Amino acid sequence: MSDKTTVSLGSALDIMHANALKERLQTALQKKSHIVLIADKVERADTAGLQLIYAFKTAVELDQKQLSWQKPTNALIQASEMLGMRESLSLPAV
Repeated sequence: MSDKTTVSLGSALDIMHANALKERLQTALQKKSHIVLIADKVERADTAGLQLIYAFKTAVELDQKQLSWQKPTNALIQASEMLGMRESLSLPAV
């Protein structure tokens, strides 16, 4: 049995999809100690989407769990860089 829980972020990490993603993230937080955000399809991300991920990352850390990224796209990394959030989200540089 794997000790990881995965959450796919889909293609749009934005305000239109924030509520549905928030529910999936909250479910993941109740599970395993290592949560992997799968970001290989993200084509766009806005402030609301990145703020949601930041709040989730904070909750993961408060729960003493681990969070990692799987294949974050350049679009996601660039959006986080533009908003000054790349380092706080632990995303790699482009």
